[in-house]
Amino acid sequence: MSNVRQLHDEAMLLAEQAYIADLHGYYDAAQKLFTEAYESEAKAADLVALDHSAEPSRSILLRSAASLAIDCHKFREAEKLVSIALSGNPPEEIAEELRDLLEKVYFSRHLSLRGMELDPTEFQLTLTGAAISRGLVESRQFLRRAEITTKLLCRTAERMKGIEFRETGRPNPTQLDGFETYLSVPRAASFAITVRMGRPNRQMLLPGFLSPNVVVDDFLSCITLFNDDEVDNLNEHIDHDAYYQNFVSLTKKLAPDGTKITNVGFTSFRGDEQTETSLTKPATAKWSRISSDSTTVTTFIGRLTMADEMTHKSHRIGIEVNDKEKHTLIVPPGMLDDIVKPLWGEIVTITAEPTSTGSTLKLLDIEAFEEAEGQSAT
Repeated sequence: MSNVRQLHDEAMLLAEQAYIADLHGYYDAAQKLFTEAYESEAKAADLVALDHSAEPSRSILLRSAASLAIDCHKFREAEKLVSIALSGNPPEEIAEELRDLLEKVYFSRHLSLRGMELDPTEFQLTLTGAAISRGLVESRQFLRRAEITTKLLCRTAERMKGIEFRETGRPNPTQLDGFETYLSVPRAASFAITVRMGRPNRQMLLPGFLSPNVVVDDFLSCITLFNDDEVDNLNEHIDHDAYYQNFVSLTKKLAPDGTKITNVGFTSFRGDEQTETSLTKPATAKWSRISSDSTTVTTFIGRLTMADEMTHKSHRIGIEVNDKEKHTLIVPPGMLDDIVKPLWGEIVTITAEPTSTGSTLKLLDIEAFEEAEGQSAT
């Protein structure tokens, strides 16, 4: 048994070194260390695999070896190790963990077939407010903010890769080196979900790869600048008009409304390190696109009925207030795909001002219209 303990301790030390190397971008070293850790743990598990009286140590070692096999992309070996563990008499709690691990085997194999794996970087999105109960949330409040968070992460990755701003269409996975986002099952109390990022398998990473942890760090820095109303600093950090307007427009919608949602928190986990930031208040007037001559600004309610991407240099949308009153508006860079399109066909509240020529209106803000009691959409 002393040999089992020695092999296990060696495996855990190597696994810790592998995890740290992976977090800091030393992918070749991480792959080598994970493989060595798996080989040591698999030897330890093999020494007790046939001894069904050695529970729970037997199932714990087999579970650990299977987990390390996943890290090495040895999915068939991981599947076998879980099956061997379940064939014995593991405690029910460990048996449930083994079944969960088997699902992870299949999910990881699915990603691997696409040349992908999950990066160890993760962060937690937490919502608090009147719309939150234990394990429950008003669906629109959650779904909208989860979608905005994934859009912001993708836009951050595109900007940091130097990709030209994409006004329409889906992200290009090839340009983004396979960058994708994955969400965990929500947790109770303040209603939190964990966000994980995908990346190419370690063996496929090329020089110049943009690590997800760098994207997360930049995203959190921008969130902090927004919450602190650091307009000039954020504009300097996001030195591109379309990307800047896109970030501000999306984050205004991500921020709390002050009633249903009072705090939108983000916590980044990287090993033992933890970084926190939050949106603690509704977006202030500092983030408004309204010019100093506020007398020219107009607000009205109507249905978003038209979008023209082809016949003009600038994108345009049509708003139908009623049968007789219709407006055509120019959409500024950074707003069409992420801000305007999700509201297609909806009743919306429009804030706009005349262009410099006065011949048409320029969109400043667009929001889904939430009908107040006794108020008409028309």
